[in-house]
This record gives sequence, structure tokens and C-alpha cells, in this order.
Amino acid sequence: MKKKLFTGVLLLIAIEVSLQSSNITILQNQKIVGQISALQKDISAKEYVFPERIHEFYIDTISHYLTVQLRGVSKNGKWLDNTGSLVLYDLNSDSVKWTKKMNYQTSSIHQYASTIIYSTANKCYCLNIENGKDLWEVKNNIYYVNPHHRIGVGYKFNTFNGTSNKLEGIDLKTGTVIWQKELNRDYGWNDVFCHNDSDLLIVAGGLHDININNGEGWGYNAITGKKDYKGTVAANAIGLTLGALTGVGAVTIGYELVRDIASNVLVDSTSLYFASKENVARIDKKDGKVIWSSPVPKDLSSKSSIFIKDSILYMINGGYAYMGYRQINFGVPFIASFNKESGKERFFSEISEKKDPILGSQIKGDTLLLVFKNRVSAYSLLNGSKMFEKEFDATEYGELKYFTGSQLYASSNDSTFTSLILSDASKNYLYTNKGKILALDKDLNICGQFDTEQLYVNYLNTKDYQFIAKGNSTTILDKKCRIIANVNVSKNAFLIGNKLYDIQETNLLEIDLSELINLESRGLVTR
Repeated sequence: MKKKLFTGVLLLIAIEVSLQSSNITILQNQKIVGQISALQKDISAKEYVFPERIHEFYIDTISHYLTVQLRGVSKNGKWLDNTGSLVLYDLNSDSVKWTKKMNYQTSSIHQYASTIIYSTANKCYCLNIENGKDLWEVKNNIYYVNPHHRIGVGYKFNTFNGTSNKLEGIDLKTGTVIWQKELNRDYGWNDVFCHNDSDLLIVAGGLHDININNGEGWGYNAITGKKDYKGTVAANAIGLTLGALTGVGAVTIGYELVRDIASNVLVDSTSLYFASKENVARIDKKDGKVIWSSPVPKDLSSKSSIFIKDSILYMINGGYAYMGYRQINFGVPFIASFNKESGKERFFSEISEKKDPILGSQIKGDTLLLVFKNRVSAYSLLNGSKMFEKEFDATEYGELKYFTGSQLYASSNDSTFTSLILSDASKNYLYTNKGKILALDKDLNICGQFDTEQLYVNYLNTKDYQFIAKGNSTTILDKKCRIIANVNVSKNAFLIGNKLYDIQETNLLEIDLSELINLESRGLVTR
């Protein structure tokens, strides 16, 4: 089935509103953006056209307020402007409620439901969603928010040296500090997540379990970075604002710090598993006590990943870390395995190429495939031995990057689509920096090749539909991977309820898919 290109504007409404001391014109277009194949019926969208490029946006589904950050680009299109505007737009009345000037070099905005946090320098402000005025301010950089409990977490600003290790819990309704505790951030935060309704797990110099309501909890300390005292220590007054409100953003105190010498965290019903610079450990979830700790060879660890298979804990050490935001060669690539129950080491296999980090990995039965710049190596998960290796010509194929997942789809002659991996599980698909996808057989021989322009990316799934995109066009499939609609939106589009949203430079598209989503109940789409 051939795709159609849809253009045209059905309705144009210009709305003049006041933007502080100047005027702004927001255009609303009702335009055709696609077609439902089963009905041969057009899909229309409401298009909001803003005077500058849309940098970020957020929709509060309760109030139907749209918060938009506007940020233009330089004349040559290469650089983002340092300044812009925050606009609060009422979707019900089609009117701008308020605006605020933004300096993106020193400030940022994050929103959770009706709570808008404005961070600048070493202060955070909560903005009134109705008028944009400050409700409260704190001398704190909030970079994690629990919207259910309406509590923010961040470090108190120290007037004398800028930084501190005093972590605070802040009531987002009033700005009141409800608890404080010391939590060292010398190596930055590697991750943060809630592992139950009220307990926050912060990965920063180890693992720290904190009750979001009172700050109580346990700590497991570990080294997750390295300080180089040869240089001058540079204090970073901004601290963790680059990871504002998510907690997962990388943090650097200065270029003397090598960070992210740590793994992901694995969680099961009773325990946490974590690898740091010196140890791999299993920690009790309830009290933070170390169940077992197994050392790794000195100065070899770096950024790593761990996984469990058949009661065995495996560690893949990448051979790299980060200095600032730059990836550097650090440690040595290796793989190791440990008994999950006792922590006893089963094998340790060092990969000798120190300046050739591991870029990706894939498990096939008892075989671990590791990707390097110009080769793929196969190792046994039973004993850690190297089984075989295949080199690839970088001039012809490009440098190897990683194995792809099941998100890549190819079209078939019968107008259906197929996931590359799901269509043939015996093959591995390898992405290169020349935009090629290499299909490899079990012996790592190339048995097929695709250009990324040929393929579609599955970016969204509902109970009944799959959304796959190529460029700025999305194809909607049913569960049998048959086309039911085409829409002119990118892979960055997302659903809120039955409405699909996509940013296209200065435009925001809102597409009501209610009719499409109801097709199955009308017998027009079958499983």
C-alpha cells in the first residue's frame, strides 16, 4: 500500500495575546495530517504555531494547560539562543495566561502536574500555575521530585563555598524543609529511583535508601569515581542542576573527577546488586546490610553493566568512564561472573585491549557477544573463555556501535511489517556509524545489510496498535502488523489519552485518535 502525502489547511485562526510588554501571535490551524486506511478517511490535527522554536512542552491533563518553552536558534541554525520565553497557554479558552522570560544558560523549568519548578543559579522557585508568580523559594537545587507525595529532594546551597552535602526534603506545597541528612556527592549521582511507594534509592557513592517523607534510611558506601589531585580542584556552584528534577543527570565537580565507575542496580524481592570501583556486592533491601561482597582487581574497574542468568551474576566491565561529559578510556575491559547466593567468583576474563572499550553486548544462549570498534568477540558464559572473533572493515562498513533491539521494522511485499529480530531470532543486527545495519549469522558472518533509511523505528505501543516511524512519517499497525493508518508525525510523538502530540519546529500538533482507537470495537480491525 502506497503512502499518501497530506497537505492543506482547513481553518486558520489568529489569536492576538499579550506577552508581558510585547505582543505574540499564536496561529491555530486545522489541517489534514494522515488517513485511516480502513475507512479511507482523513485524519486531521489541531496545529498550534508559535513565534519561535518549541524547546520543551508539558500538558497538564487536569487543567488542560499547555506549558511551552520557546527557544530560537542562531541565523545559521547551528546554535540555540541563550534566552527565550516560558508560555502558559490555556487549551480550553485558547488564550495565553502568562509568560516569563528565560535565560537557558542559568535557569531551567521542570513540571509535574500543576507543580512548576523554576531553577536558577542556586535557588529554586515554585511558580503559581495560574499567574506565573513565585509561590515560594528555597536556596536549594531540587533535582528529584516525587509527584505523588509532592516532595522534592536536593542539596542545600552553602553561602560560603556554594556546595554542600546536606540533602533536604522539601514540601512542594509550601517550600518548607521537612528533613535533612548528609549524603556525600563527591562522585555525583549515578541514578535515582523509587523501589516502593515511599522509599527512594539514590546511587551516589554507593546506595542510599531514603524514606521520601522523613529522610530516614540506610546507606551502603562505595567508591564510584576517582579524584585526580594533580589539577586544581574547581568548585562547581551549580552542582547537580544539569540533572535537575530527574536525579539521573551526570554531575561533575571539575575536570579532576573521573566519574561513573559503577554499574546499574539489579533488584529482586530481597536484595540489591551493585558493582563499584572496588567491589561487586549484594545488599539486603530492608536494612542495607552487606550479604556478600566480592573484590575486583585494583584499578581495573570502570563503567560496567551487571545481569543475572541462571542464578549467576555476570559483570561486563566496559573499559571507559567519564571526565566531565567526555568519555575517556579508563580501567580495562573484562567480564566476570559470581555465584548469586555466595558471591564466590566463578571466572574472571581480562580483555587485553585497554584503549578499545566494549561498545555493546548481546546474549545468545550461553554465548556473550561483545562489540568493539572493528570486531565482535564471542565469549563463553560457562567459563569466560574467548570462543571466536570476527573483524569488520571499517572503511567499507563504518565503525561498529552496538546491537540493535526489536524496535527496527522492515516492510514486506504484502504490505505488512516485520521486526527484524522477531522475524529471525538466529540473526544479530549490528549498527555502524555509517548508518548501516549488518545482519550477522551465528558465526558472525554478514548475511544481509540495511541502510537505516530503509527501516522503521517502533517508538510507541498500545494494547491494540504499534506506531512505527521513518523520518517525519508514522505508520500505525494493528497486532498483525498490517497498516491501518498513516500520520505525518515523527518518532518523538507521544500519546496522552487518545491524543497524539508532536513538535515540528515552531508547531505543536494535537491529533485526536479516538475514531482510530475505536475501530476494533466497530469490527473494522481484527486481531
